[in-house]
Amino acid sequence: MKEALRAQAKACAVLGSTMYESLFLELLEDYEMGGRTYALLAGRSSKPIHDAITLRLAGAIHRVVLRGDDPRLARHYPSVGGKPGDDFPSDFIAYMRDHLDEIELGLNSQVQTNEVGRSVVHLMLSHWVTTLGVSEIDWLEVGASAGLNLNFDKFYACFKQLRMGDPQSTLRFMGDWFANEPLVPRTAATVVVRKGTDPFPIDVTNPDEELRLLSFVWPDQRERFQRIKEAIDIAKQYKPFIDRDSADTWIERQLSRERDRATVVFHSITWQYLGDAVQTRFVHALEEAGSRATTEKPLIWARMEPAGPVADVRVTVWNGGTTPLNFRLCEVGYHGQNMNWLGETL
Repeated sequence: MKEALRAQAKACAVLGSTMYESLFLELLEDYEMGGRTYALLAGRSSKPIHDAITLRLAGAIHRVVLRGDDPRLARHYPSVGGKPGDDFPSDFIAYMRDHLDEIELGLNSQVQTNEVGRSVVHLMLSHWVTTLGVSEIDWLEVGASAGLNLNFDKFYACFKQLRMGDPQSTLRFMGDWFANEPLVPRTAATVVVRKGTDPFPIDVTNPDEELRLLSFVWPDQRERFQRIKEAIDIAKQYKPFIDRDSADTWIERQLSRERDRATVVFHSITWQYLGDAVQTRFVHALEEAGSRATTEKPLIWARMEPAGPVADVRVTVWNGGTTPLNFRLCEVGYHGQNMNWLGETL
């Protein structure tokens, strides 16, 4: 658990949350001293980093604050108009005792972030796939959470002459999201069918579920908080279709059907959580379906997954050839920021 707290503090520092960096460092100190953090977290998980125990704890208290149940802590939270004070970590530790039921519930619930910034990757891919000679796609997303990113073409992004998505959208990703210009066609493929799966999906039309999703956004990242609120508003108008299922069995079922057009299978920062058996079955389903793909109806496996300090976007295409085509299109921050176009054929 100590390593999980230390790693989380470092991740928060890298991704720009000084508020949570200081919190997790003080939680680590309290844990090492056998304090309240130790009493709550010791022995909680054999894989605390994998299970995101630290974020479950922080999310549980943030949920209390978002509900308006603790004004003493709310004064520290920018997400409700506060400002982190020097005494924030000590207040967090002190007032945990008043919310033990909420903490227990949070520690036993999965983290769901549904990072909307990653939709810049979805937008880029919807343009790139037209280089394969297709103009319509079905989009299947694994680990979709609340499915907010399934509405990616209802968001907007631009860099220099490249325009992607809906120019009237309130959710916008402007030039500072890009390190250079993605060299993709100016016209995107049209999404005909879009659906996703998640073992613990969130329905943002349910106020409690919406609050749970918001609670996992780091409260001092106000722009990120605003983005997800805007994406939730869009999802309430265009409700995503999300199944509750494991990635492997779901993708087997989806790809066993007759496909009418090109199919994109996508996931982002999901692979490490699937486990070896699910990964093996998932890839087998892709390869089996890929063996039946054609030039007119290619199967496209796109994934944004960790590649050191950033993620990269890799694509495998089955289109009837003797071997699949492989590409490394770009590097991108874990929240979708600073897309660096590579355009590599592997």
